[in-house]
Amino acid sequence: MADPAEGGTAEEARLNRLLNMILETAVDVLAFDAATVSVRRGSDVATIAATDERMHEIDLAQYETMDGPCASVLDPVDPIYIEDIGDDDRWQAFREAAEMAGVRSSLSLHVGTGSDEITSSLNLYARRVYAMSDERIGQARAFAAQLAAALANIDMYRATARLAEQLADALRTRAGIEQAKGMLMAERGISAEEAFQVLREHSQRTNVKLAIIAARLVMDRRDGRGDFLAV
Repeated sequence: MADPAEGGTAEEARLNRLLNMILETAVDVLAFDAATVSVRRGSDVATIAATDERMHEIDLAQYETMDGPCASVLDPVDPIYIEDIGDDDRWQAFREAAEMAGVRSSLSLHVGTGSDEITSSLNLYARRVYAMSDERIGQARAFAAQLAAALANIDMYRATARLAEQLADALRTRAGIEQAKGMLMAERGISAEEAFQVLREHSQRTNVKLAIIAARLVMDRRDGRGDFLAV
């Protein structure tokens, strides 16, 4: 995924750098393999920072159902630590996404922002079964507090709200494109790459954004209309 601050405001760029610095330090100190920050604004939820882009898929699996540790701690609850995700049957979508990414342990903590409009969480992932001590969980709380201080700053708060909205829109766009690709793959017996090429070529030929082409395809199939891509 592209840098969410790219092309954005100076506040967004500063926020992105600050969040990445906190996350990278947390990963090093706590001996995890990756960390992300989730933000919920209204009904939109997005990962606004990550040390490893592959962890987005684990977060996304939880956003789609609003079920899982990182989604649960968006509300002010105690940290959720899972020593071995494979042995935890509470959240199936989360477990499957973690297994796909090779993640075995996780720790998610609520990040207070001082606002009812925006809530956040710190999510730490390890590719091994990780037995955490109470001391380490206490250290993780300190990093959550650092994130809270960063997000509570008024300029950073505004940047957080914009980033959350932008990235939630990006997730919806990607989901629509993936759905359209799936329909083309099933209808035409083609690969995912070939389906994407069909959508992209039609977008270039008609000068209409790819996301709009995908959304129209999905809507037409649901309504039983013909294949406008063949025109």
